[in-house]
Amino acid sequence: MKKLLQALFIIFLTTTTLYAQQGRNMARIHAAKMAYIQDRLHLSKDAFRNFAPVYDEYEKEIKDTRQSFFGKYQNTNTAQIDDAASRQLIDDNLDYQQKVIEIKRKYNDRFLKVLTPQQLAGLHMAEREFKQMLVQRLKNRRGRMSR
Repeated sequence: MKKLLQALFIIFLTTTTLYAQQGRNMARIHAAKMAYIQDRLHLSKDAFRNFAPVYDEYEKEIKDTRQSFFGKYQNTNTAQIDDAASRQLIDDNLDYQQKVIEIKRKYNDRFLKVLTPQQLAGLHMAEREFKQMLVQRLKNRRGRMSR
């Protein structure tokens, strides 16, 4: 019984540590992204202080919408579903994309209260650049690990 409790405790600690580490990594990526955006848009510290909370809300809404859609179809193999389910997936995907567009439109108005139109146009480009940079670094890291 004592060994079973010890084993469960070790499993609990390992799982907790992995989740904590993943959370720290996500926080580091978010901080790097915010620093990249601040630099790319040439935001002063005051402008960034006004921008960051709005951007955090925006990201959360986009993330929640994405998780809602992809969570619904997480284990779906499109090659194995019938026509009706395929049609539902297509319709849900269009609804998801529409929701994302609505969120972007809503936040564009809020962003324009703290950014210039040029900065707002640059925001979407900075997001794409950061994502590409992150993907490239992950590919490079995986390449080094496989050698």
